[in-house]
Amino acid sequence: MRVSVFSHAFFAILLTTTFLSISGGVSAARLDIYLAPTGNDNNDGLSAIKPLASLQRALDTAEKTLIDSVTEVRILVAEGVYLKQTSATKGLPGGRELQIRPLSSDSPRPQFNGGGDGGTWLSLRSAAGRPSKIGVYGLEITNYQTAISLNGNRDDTGKWNGENVIRNNVFNNIGQIARIDGRPSTAAIRLVNSDRNTILRNKFINIRNRERCALLHAIYVAHDSTDNVIEENTFEDGCGDAIRFRDASHRNIVRGNRFVDAWDKAPVSDWYCESEKRNDCTKLAGECPSINNVLENNQVVPRKIKGVPLSLTYGADAPLQCGKLGKSDFRFIVK
Repeated sequence: MRVSVFSHAFFAILLTTTFLSISGGVSAARLDIYLAPTGNDNNDGLSAIKPLASLQRALDTAEKTLIDSVTEVRILVAEGVYLKQTSATKGLPGGRELQIRPLSSDSPRPQFNGGGDGGTWLSLRSAAGRPSKIGVYGLEITNYQTAISLNGNRDDTGKWNGENVIRNNVFNNIGQIARIDGRPSTAAIRLVNSDRNTILRNKFINIRNRERCALLHAIYVAHDSTDNVIEENTFEDGCGDAIRFRDASHRNIVRGNRFVDAWDKAPVSDWYCESEKRNDCTKLAGECPSINNVLENNQVVPRKIKGVPLSLTYGADAPLQCGKLGKSDFRFIVK
């Protein structure tokens, strides 16, 4: 007897999910997908004894195995090293949350290692104008040119993504140094028209390019990325400004972070491409300064390089298309 895809998915979810109580007494399901270095992408990944091998296969499984009752998907990553993997997702439909997290909190961090091939470990390609709700927790990402890129549409402010969480991860050896013949990188974590994200309690270590190192930022908040929180992270041994705002990325909060030898001109800076002064700006509508970004209780620690002020703004008054924005600014709060 032939079993339909829907029936197979339903029974798989029934056997491998935890049911949660939500308002009105309706049950909602959480789907768990398992990943292990010893896994196989020919497995279904819906049990710990039949894990998948690649994050991309797990993301594809998450999208294909959903039924209406599933409101949350977890990709549970067993300890070990996952070599030369890059992946991309559009997120899950219907506002569902997708988490990538360790299988066990008692084991060493699972490590994704670019292994000399560089590239971007995880790309979110979502410009739907609604929350994408991707969560990355408790992993080590190393030897990639870019770790995470959250990509909305830079030319249409209504086509954003957001409400993603990046928490308690280690990002190590990110940038051009991850690939011998690679081009200079611009970000370890990149936000493009991505709003209301939380980047919390991560470590950024050795974020470097071999050439044009000032181009590289541990967190690059660009093109209308607003209302994000960057909190209690550690940045150490980076050669570009650790946090860079660009082009109308307003009302972000940078709170309780520690910067140790992690800057070019300043740990936190704002810049936009001034088409009146440059011939290499590529955004047709032009770019604008960022305003109302809050810096609160951050620490600058010079060890091997000269100390600098916490923040710096580049650029002149806003061009005409930006209205009454004026210049870039930062608001400081010290408690």
